[in-house]
Amino acid sequence: MKRYALFTGTYDLMMGGTEDFKRSYATEKEAYKEVEHIAQKDPFTKWAQIFDKKTDTAKIYLIKDKKITEDKSSDCPHSKETEAPQVA
Repeated sequence: MKRYALFTGTYDLMMGGTEDFKRSYATEKEAYKEVEHIAQKDPFTKWAQIFDKKTDTAKIYLIKDKKITEDKSSDCPHSKETEAPQVA
């Protein structure tokens, strides 16, 4: 499996699971290009998540009317922006 895992879904439940996994990609850019493709072609998909397995972080995107917006409010709990600094 490659570094960036793409999950997408119809309902914004964000509970995830194997049904929401679509494919993995070597780069975040490749994964995001697939999100753009899905936004244009699949009217039922409402969210996408690109998970970086190496850093344990994710970016969540909302899809509405073929437009993609990043959802920073519900970002992955281990996101660098919300993660407390590690102290040894």
